[in-house]
Formats: sequence, structure tokens, C-alpha cells
Amino acid sequence: MTKILATIGPVSDNKNLKYLLDKCDMVRLNMSHNSLNWHDKNVNKIKKINSNKYILVDIPGAKPRTLNDNSIEIKKGQKVIFAYNNKNKKIIPISNPLPKLSYKNVKTFSISDGSYLFKFLSLKNKKLTGISLQDFTLLPKKGLNIPYSVYSDNFQSKIYTKFIKKISNIKFDCIGLSFVQSSKIIKILKKKYKSKMFISKIENYLGYINRKEIINESDAIMIDRGDLAAEIGNEKLTEFTANIIQDCKKIGKPIIIATENLNSLINNFTPSKSDILSLDYFLSKKVDYIMLSDETATSNNWKNTLKWLKNYLVLKTKKKVTYKLNNIFEIAKNISNHVLVIFSKKGFVYKKFSSNNYVNLILFTENKLLSKVANLKHNVESFFLKFPKKNLDKFLYENIRKKKKIIFKNTDQAILINVTFPRKNSRANTIIILSKKDF
Repeated sequence: MTKILATIGPVSDNKNLKYLLDKCDMVRLNMSHNSLNWHDKNVNKIKKINSNKYILVDIPGAKPRTLNDNSIEIKKGQKVIFAYNNKNKKIIPISNPLPKLSYKNVKTFSISDGSYLFKFLSLKNKKLTGISLQDFTLLPKKGLNIPYSVYSDNFQSKIYTKFIKKISNIKFDCIGLSFVQSSKIIKILKKKYKSKMFISKIENYLGYINRKEIINESDAIMIDRGDLAAEIGNEKLTEFTANIIQDCKKIGKPIIIATENLNSLINNFTPSKSDILSLDYFLSKKVDYIMLSDETATSNNWKNTLKWLKNYLVLKTKKKVTYKLNNIFEIAKNISNHVLVIFSKKGFVYKKFSSNNYVNLILFTENKLLSKVANLKHNVESFFLKFPKKNLDKFLYENIRKKKKIIFKNTDQAILINVTFPRKNSRANTIIILSKKDF
């Protein structure tokens, strides 16, 4: 079943955390908002309530955000200038240096995930100049999106490293990296922080072009539809999103769909037909997580949103798995349509099966990081445990029996795949049909 990633905010923190944790599978903290003390307190509370719940910290990246302390009224046709480290009061200050452009004929840029458009005039002398195409109120800390932008890898690396050091005392599990443009940064960070999982956000043109190397190095991929659409254009969003999903599926990497998934529930009791159709599209693609942002961080209707989505996901996946297996040839032919139980010490066998479209996969492994990463996928339950040197049959039986409610939840049979003599690039040498009645 596709899982829920919920963002914690002012309406869902503190006393409300237990309800939120009961309804979602992973929680997100947006480090661009609130104080570090606020984040630290909430993380500690989460771990007290449920120490096994994954926590994703989404850290600020290279994308500039406005530094206005108060709201600014912008008029249609008004010329507006944004600049970094500029004290001119007529210029709107931004948090980071402006990017370079990989395309000369940029016609528009936007603020707040494409919500407010500007006619592009120039990007020079560390200033971005445009003409507003509508009246709107510019709230503080809103992000700038400039199509075909290219950010400095060195600058991004410095931002990430500095911020990760800053939050080193916070007990999180996953790090969300904004505007990843190549695999270089991921490789550097994975060497420094070996116990953490890295979720790369593909949200600009260069990141899309280099998506295969980014997907390969990341533990999971987040498709931020807001930033991606603002950077590449709404008309290309469906095509680009489908291609990213397809490339993730090829090598079995978890996929998170972000931005405005159920925005219609922010103020309404039931979602719009457009939101339901969009949700169904991603469920048909078997993505691993649907992420909720403002829906659970700032909306007073957040409890209803979580309850509705949880019930909807259960409804969409509630079906009995029925099949009969007679011989090993049928297993090989139909393995993607069954429940798999894999015992893999290092995880080599899991990687071979991770891209298959199986119903559920239950993984037992001695690879601690893999046991965490595998759980990010929507149809995987993984467990870390030490493998014995003797009595392997007893070890297998006892662990299958302990997890029989999970393994046989919707079926009476499952396939056990075990590597009796594990080594790199080894093949599965034990395949057994498990029957529920035997446990």
C-alpha cells in the first residue's frame, strides 16, 4: 500500500503528534521554517511516542528565498528587483546568490512554486529584474523559481554540510536534499554521514537531465511538482514526472510525490475531483509515498485530511491475494505477482528483486542501513537482525512465525527466497513455497 509522509507544523505539533503518527508512515520537518529548538523538541517527542517512526528533515538548499520580514503588496505591471547582499530598500533581499541560466530565452520567472508570475527582464550584476503579471501579497520566505537555472555545486555542498552540522544533535533518519543537479554531492555526503538515508529532490531542468545518476546514488527520490513545474513549465510536468518514476522503478528506488496533493482539503471536508484523479494517477504508478505539506502543517483541517487519505489508500488496496503455486517454473514466471520473503545477510539478493512489481516483500537482513532504506518502499517491510552461524532452519522458521501476520496478511501462501551461502553477486539458492497453515 502506498504510504503517507506528513509534514509537521504549528497546527500538528505538540499534543497532536500522537494522532499524526498513528495516521502516517513517515514524518517530515521543513527546516526552512520554525526554529532549530522547535524542530529538536518535536523530534524528541516523536521518538518518545514511536522510536521506529522515520523522520525526514528537509534542509534548505541553494534556491533563493525572499528575506522580507513583513508582507509586501505587489501590483500588476510593477517593476520588481531581487538581489542578494544588497541593502537598497527598494530591492527585495534574498537568502542566497542567484543562479546562472542554461538557456538564453527565459520569458518568465515565478515566486512560491509558480503561484505568482513575473515577466523576465534581466539577470545581471547579481540582480533579478521582472515585471509582475498580477496583483498579489508577497509573504516572507517565499522561494524564487527561474527556469533553466543552474546552481553552483560547490555552493550547494557548503550549504548542505553547514546545515547538517548545525542539526547534528537532532535524531533524524533521512535528509531531504533540495535542487540536486548531479550525483557528486550525494556521493560526498554519503561518505560523511554513512548512517543517514538521503532523499534527493528532482526539481529543476538540470536535475531532470541528470536524473539517472541522481536516482542511482540516492536512497529515495522526491518529485517536487511545485518547483519542477515552475522551473520547466507546466506543459512538461506530466512527461518529466512519468520519466522520473519510470527510471526509479527500473532500479527499485522509492518514490515520494510532493506538493499540493490534497490542497482542496485545506479548507474543505472532501477533496476535489481533480485532486482525486491526480492521486489515482500516482497510485496507479505504485509510488511509495504521498507527501502532505500545508495540508498537515498549517491547515486546521489536517486531522480530516489524514483520516480521509488513510481510508482512501486502504480502500484502493483492499483485495485478497489468491493464487496457487505448483512448481518452481511457475514461481520463476510469476514471481512479481506474489508475496516474497527474503533472508539476505548483506542484501545482494534484495537488490535483484527490488525493482519487481511484487505484491509485498518482507526482508530480513543484517545490513542495518538497508533495513532502513528498504522500508521507504510502499510494498516492503524490512527487519534488521543478526544471522546465526548454525541452526539456520530454526532461525528462518522462528522469524517467519514471528512475522506471520505481516507475511500472510492477505494470502495463504508466500515465496521464501534465501541465500544459504551469501557472497557478492551470488544467486538465490533456496526457494520455498510457504503455507500459512505451517506457521
